[in-house]
Amino acid sequence: MTLPYAEVIALVAQSQGRVEETLATLTEAQARGTSALPGWSRGHVVTHLARNADALNRFALGVLDGTPREMYPGGPDARAAAIEEGADRPVELLAADLRFAGRRVIDSLRSIGPDLLGTTVKWRKPVAARDVPVLRWRELEIHHLDLGLGYSCVDWPEEFVESTLDSQLPELAMVAPDLPLPELPRAELLAWIVGRPTRDGLPTLPTWPF
Repeated sequence: MTLPYAEVIALVAQSQGRVEETLATLTEAQARGTSALPGWSRGHVVTHLARNADALNRFALGVLDGTPREMYPGGPDARAAAIEEGADRPVELLAADLRFAGRRVIDSLRSIGPDLLGTTVKWRKPVAARDVPVLRWRELEIHHLDLGLGYSCVDWPEEFVESTLDSQLPELAMVAPDLPLPELPRAELLAWIVGRPTRDGLPTLPTWPF
C-alpha cells in the first residue's frame, strides 16, 4: 500500500491535529503523570514529539537547500538532554511547542518537489526524502497512543495501519523468519509489531524498529 507523497502529508496533518486536540485538554497533573513509556512522563512524550519534528524539519531543509543536516546535532546525549529539559514545562508551553514544531515540519515537507523526493537523508539507515513524512506519521500515531489519554490502536486510521503493516511485516520476516504471526485484528497486529501489545501471551519480538 504505497500512498502518494502529498496524500501522506495530508494524513500527517490530520494526525498532528488529533494530537493537538488531545493536548488541548491536558491538565498539569496529567502532564506530570506517567506515560506508557518506561521512565517518561507525558511531558517527556510531548517534548519528544516536538524535538522529533525539529529533527525531521532539519532533514527537509537539507533536502531543499542541498546541505545535508544531522537529525540530532550532538547525537543521542543531546537528544536525551533536550527531552529531559523540556518535559516539566507548563502544559501551555508543551502544547505550543508541539503545535509550532509539528506544523512547521509539515510545511517544510510540502515544499519538497517531485525532483527532490529521491534525495537520501541519514535516519537510522539511509532513506529517501519521500519517506520522511512516513517517519513523522509513525511518531505521531504511536506516541499519541503512548500518552495514555484514551487514544488506542483501534483509533489508528486504516491507511496508517495498512501502510505500516505493508512495510513492517517484510522487515519482521527478515529479522525473525521463524516467528509465527498471531491471529489478531490488523490494528492489534501492528500494535504488537511496534512493541505496544494489547494482550498477554503474544510471541516476543525483536525490538522495533527492526
